[in-house]
Amino acid sequence: MTMNQNNLRHRMMMLRFSMWDLHLYLDTHPCDKTAAELLEKYKEKYMCVLKEYERTYGPLSPASGHGKEWLKGPWPWDNKAGEC
Repeated sequence: MTMNQNNLRHRMMMLRFSMWDLHLYLDTHPCDKTAAELLEKYKEKYMCVLKEYERTYGPLSPASGHGKEWLKGPWPWDNKAGEC
């Protein structure tokens, strides 16, 4: 996995965590417009990073791929020995 690929995955994980945290907060504070706006902002950022990742490295799940495209490698075990 390349450094850029790792960075994109890391950014997606951070954004997903932030979105989930805000979602939980909004469950108990549904009238907080600032938090709701921040959640939408993070959703937009996440979708941009996801699209960049999938454009460069391929789909992350069957839902984002076009049928058999998702099945095209490389699978984690297809990496050369010693690569992370």
